[in-house]
Amino acid sequence: MYLEFASTLRKCRDLLDQFDIPALAEFFKVPKRHFHQVGAGGPIIFHQAGLTSPMSYLLRGTIFWPKGKQIVRGYPRVLPSSDYTPERFASTEERRIIGVISDSEAVIENKIDGTNVRVYQHKGELFYATTEVYDGGSPLVGTGIDNVRALGIDYGAQAGRLLHAFYPQAERLAGLGYVMVFEMVLPERETAIIAQKADLILLDVIDPDFVFVDRMEKERIAEDYGLRVAPLHGRLHGTTDALSFHKQIRGLEHIATSENLAGYVLKARTDEGDQILMKIEPSQIRDWAPDFSQSDLTAVYETIIEDMGDGIKTDPIFLEEVMLDYLGYHRRKVRWQVQDFLEQILTPEKPVASKADQQN
Repeated sequence: MYLEFASTLRKCRDLLDQFDIPALAEFFKVPKRHFHQVGAGGPIIFHQAGLTSPMSYLLRGTIFWPKGKQIVRGYPRVLPSSDYTPERFASTEERRIIGVISDSEAVIENKIDGTNVRVYQHKGELFYATTEVYDGGSPLVGTGIDNVRALGIDYGAQAGRLLHAFYPQAERLAGLGYVMVFEMVLPERETAIIAQKADLILLDVIDPDFVFVDRMEKERIAEDYGLRVAPLHGRLHGTTDALSFHKQIRGLEHIATSENLAGYVLKARTDEGDQILMKIEPSQIRDWAPDFSQSDLTAVYETIIEDMGDGIKTDPIFLEEVMLDYLGYHRRKVRWQVQDFLEQILTPEKPVASKADQQN
């Protein structure tokens, strides 16, 4: 079912009479708590939040608008090769990629180190969605910048400014029902590879039938609408066994290291025309993680409580996973920061003993 995810989304749109959380949770067979709705009648967003089922990876960040029953496909969490993660989804997808390469080919694109933003139109209005919010209004943009809420910086405003300044024709494409997936790079944001200038780089295009277009079509769209597309490094084809495949993957890691790149993303296509993704990163990128300040963590925590209610505090592990999703990092160093923060926030303060008690 999950390999035909575009057709699954079409069935959801066509079969459900209305979009609400119970109906969506039942259709996709995921817990209701992984959805949250923005206000009464507003969009419903899916959060992976620690789920490891194939469906949860592909649903990540998907937006369901009840009015007009519009679905904005999410962007899957891209995992490394199975050598670097024990997650079953990674090893299964890797095996399918090898099968695709044996029959045809996969493309290798430069990995861009920034923030994933999807640009789409709903009811004539442009939106800039991250993987956690429908409009770009994330609680955190400048990783490492203290008190980001007071600074008034948000992803939507930044992405909108860049789109209108550099890529004004993109609005016409969104008006045709396409979703553009960009990586937004900002020099002021702390990333492993520091951006030289603010920009939006096109990673993928999703057509009105929820299918990721192939590389050739993406390049044509980029040319027609004046967009800057992620550079193509090369192609893999003819590989028939895992050993030679992984040798080529390790070779790409070394190339990325020597050229000071964030790595590469391998993109293969299934028989149904859907896309399988795998990231290839050098060791210094895999090991890197940002330092989040107390105000960064507080801003994210407060936003999650506003979005999902106080009830989420009763499940600290689920809250931890949601915070990692909102922060955009799941690496050990960031997880430890979040765990320490939540222990401080959620653990009741011990009562101070009186002098008499201390003497006794």
